[in-house]
Amino acid sequence: MSAATDALSALRSAVDALLAAPDAFDGDDELHAFVIGAQVEQHRLVAAVAPAVARWDSLRLWADDGTLSAASRLSAEAHTSKAAARCMLRRAKQLQEMPITAAALAEGSLSPDHVDLFGRANRSQRRERFAQDEENLVSACKPLLFDDAIRAVAYWRNRADADGSGDAEAVRRRDRAADAHLYASETLAGNTVINGLLDPIAGEIFRNELDRLEHILYLADKESGSDRTNAQRRAAALVEMATRSAAMPDNARRPKPLFVVHVGDETARRLCELAAGTVLQADELARWLDDALMEAFLFDGPSVLLTASQKRTFTGKLRSAIQARDRRCQHPSGCRTPAPKGDVDHIIPWAEGGRTDQFNARVGCQPHNRNHTKRDRDPQPHPQQPVDRLAALRAKCRWVYRRECERNGDDSDGSGSR
Repeated sequence: MSAATDALSALRSAVDALLAAPDAFDGDDELHAFVIGAQVEQHRLVAAVAPAVARWDSLRLWADDGTLSAASRLSAEAHTSKAAARCMLRRAKQLQEMPITAAALAEGSLSPDHVDLFGRANRSQRRERFAQDEENLVSACKPLLFDDAIRAVAYWRNRADADGSGDAEAVRRRDRAADAHLYASETLAGNTVINGLLDPIAGEIFRNELDRLEHILYLADKESGSDRTNAQRRAAALVEMATRSAAMPDNARRPKPLFVVHVGDETARRLCELAAGTVLQADELARWLDDALMEAFLFDGPSVLLTASQKRTFTGKLRSAIQARDRRCQHPSGCRTPAPKGDVDHIIPWAEGGRTDQFNARVGCQPHNRNHTKRDRDPQPHPQQPVDRLAALRAKCRWVYRRECERNGDDSDGSGSR
């Protein structure tokens, strides 16, 4: 009997043991450890099986009974959907081309979702560049939440495309605005069906206004006792948007677009993303520059913004700058609520002597900030640093120097610090 057959038999026995005692846990801690550990082992199993799947596919063993494709054979005999079968085959092939990713998956530090993420980036003209940078990408993504890994890979992709390593896809992504469309069709019953696609910036503008109006309707429903669902309120909010537009005089001043873009923060070189985290190419902003409202924040490194306030609440530019720094809820559970939809509040409460400045501030979603049972325990403020005019001048000089280095082909920042 081969080692592979022995391993499959051992795997089957282990699963049988789990099925025989599904609730054999000594307390909640063991239950939690089991759930996370079992998920990691499933990820590792994908890496363990991938070489065999890739070989089975390349040898066309699936065709010995006349089946027309590997996905069809796998789907039929493993009792799964064709989509799941195609996904398994695709991952197996991708892992053969990404050995460092495969090793990280085998050790349990990445998931199959990372395989899909890296596989989408490792295409066409980028393959040679990806092979050079794979180790750095894997190392950078290991400690990140998956949403942050998506952004990290998107920035790598933008830089690779800017260097000419992915020209075809770069053109496609630059044309996202041209792909926008909207359909509103009437059904036989007289209802209207709406579906469409907006580019990231237009979508951000639309969602911001839709969310704002939906929240107004939520407050009105709460006061009146109405039990409409969120989806029903969003539909009403869309009608309200159209009603307000129709009531606006033709010669009325058009409001400025409401969206936030973070550009140039040293948390990522050449940073360019919407406040909700969608990564953009800089040229996607070009058509908005004449109309959009602009705010600039000067950061000294990745997290120190050169501004301060002694006010009771976080408002104005200080609030916007803290949102730009934190980007999402800072609860240690890894909450993904974007900063614009959360609160900016004190880490040490004002009533306990906490200051209203950037070092004692953080973004928190409403449940994690306002519900004392969900707040994290014993949070610590950021270390205090000088934010006077001299510090701002030094940061500006470093920023200009770095830009000059980039223009001259030198990626060093000249200071030894971020």
